[in-house]
Amino acid sequence: MSEHEQRNRVVLLGAGGVGKSSILKRFLFNTFSGTYQETVEDLYCREYLIQGADIRVDFLDTAGKLVFPAMRRLSITTAHAFILVYSVTDQETFEEVKRFWEQIKEVRSNYEDIPCVIVGNKIDLEDNRQVEKFDALNWVYNDGNCGAFIEVSAKNNECILDVFKLLMEKAKNPRLPINEPFMPRRLSEHSLEVQSGHVADKTNGSESSADATSKIGRSRSLIRRGSKPKVRKSHARSHNKQDCVIS
Repeated sequence: MSEHEQRNRVVLLGAGGVGKSSILKRFLFNTFSGTYQETVEDLYCREYLIQGADIRVDFLDTAGKLVFPAMRRLSITTAHAFILVYSVTDQETFEEVKRFWEQIKEVRSNYEDIPCVIVGNKIDLEDNRQVEKFDALNWVYNDGNCGAFIEVSAKNNECILDVFKLLMEKAKNPRLPINEPFMPRRLSEHSLEVQSGHVADKTNGSESSADATSKIGRSRSLIRRGSKPKVRKSHARSHNKQDCVIS
């Protein structure tokens, strides 16, 4: 790692079975598996170029069950950013996210300056919804986590990219409330362009803008209707280097 390279750790927290691994794998590899496999602790390392600086990001996918308190506390202590995930089909998983947030506030005195995004997963199961969006928004905006909130579907690849765009926006200004949807303009296996910036993935081939846009579809508004350690590292920097420029 060069002397100009920064290293950051993004920690995903949430109850078992809410889709933390599915969200991360959809973002990193654009894959999804409907078979649940309990996570012990997985670490994925990626390198990005952000506004001329080399940034190394370690994505830590934590276990939802059978976790030693010391291990969980360590993951919270060492994190530079958090993604807290619950399932919209399970009220208890939302309560668990609240408990995670209280633990973060207890462990990290600078919690207000740490980027954090609250994610409600499984909106493809709308008919089974138990956590209303209004209730989640009410908690997010009134409990000091700066309003970074979004609902997604890892299965349908809906708004997954927006989770990490929100996180980047929070990293630029942690205290900035964010409640507007991010609308991806072009997505391909080779590059991603959005209204606020550009992300280039050099690990895959390319496809047309029209084809990519049809795959990702339109991002839904963040204000939707209210009813209803294994370590996996890059083998070669040149193969996994990603460029990300946010204006």
